[in-house]
Amino acid sequence: MADISFPAHITVARDTDIDGLPILDAEITVSDDIAALELPPGPAGERGRVGRPGTTFRKMGEIPDAAARPAGLGVEHRGQWWHRLDDNGMDVWTGDSWQHSPAAVGPKGLVAEATSVTVVATMHREELTEPAVQIEPVGGEQRISVTAPAGLRGPKGPAGESGPIGAAPDFDSSSGPSHGGVFTYNRAGGKFVAAPAPLGAGPWAWHESGFIATTEVNTSRLTVATFTIPAQPFAWRPIVYGHLYVGAAATASNHAQGTARLHNSQGQVLATTLPVAGPRTVCLPLTPTYSEEQATRNMSPTSTYATVAAGQSANVIVSIERSQNGSGAISFNNSRSSLVVYARPI
Repeated sequence: MADISFPAHITVARDTDIDGLPILDAEITVSDDIAALELPPGPAGERGRVGRPGTTFRKMGEIPDAAARPAGLGVEHRGQWWHRLDDNGMDVWTGDSWQHSPAAVGPKGLVAEATSVTVVATMHREELTEPAVQIEPVGGEQRISVTAPAGLRGPKGPAGESGPIGAAPDFDSSSGPSHGGVFTYNRAGGKFVAAPAPLGAGPWAWHESGFIATTEVNTSRLTVATFTIPAQPFAWRPIVYGHLYVGAAATASNHAQGTARLHNSQGQVLATTLPVAGPRTVCLPLTPTYSEEQATRNMSPTSTYATVAAGQSANVIVSIERSQNGSGAISFNNSRSSLVVYARPI
């Protein structure tokens, strides 16, 4: 605040109060010209009370001139206005008086496009809790997108009527049920489907004519048959049984043995016969034997050795194999030879 200096007459009087203490009184007397000086503004005061809310203009009609202004208006009519035709002005009622604005009304504009309201999307989900409406004006067209939240959970309704599973919208009826089949969920298709029971499949069996003709040859391995097992809907392991006529030439170290391997002639061993020393041909049982080269493999129900993935076919290769140190011929006779294969789920 700026300082202001002015001449004045000061009178100081000394007195005592009832207790005998001194009191000084100062009186300042100024001339009339000095008393009429304007003083600088003081500090800002406290915030005043909140006024009444404003109102929007509402056109109520047209009047020819000021004499035709409607009477009996009060505070509740604040914001109403009339078009004055004599000067194209606005007569606005402020709540206690009239406010006139001449030439405030322009010429009439073009006719607006017809308004239409189109709901373009409605979203409803249980996890949504807040409603929302989004309006996108495009000319006279109003496009509305609505989010409708879930309400309070209602009481449990009565049990519905039972119906056939095959008529359900989430059931794949492209494959029909089978004897002993099960009801499974297909993740790839996102639907339930009928499937064979995962209790094993088979047997697949072959006899004599499924093998090659009687043969004797000097080789380390003689493949006598290849059998294909179709794909299964579960991961599985082949269980192989059979009979083979196995022979070996008469040499000191020559032995022959029947084998069944998975996928190819050097694949994992599924079954074997006892070895045969020559010179003779013997019909031997082929029994499940899981081994790698000459070592029998230890296994448990959770082992993955000699397994086939779900949806994949498999070949069982039957061979006559000569011992590692052998050098003579080996032979096979298809008479009474046979093979039986089961698919065991894992």
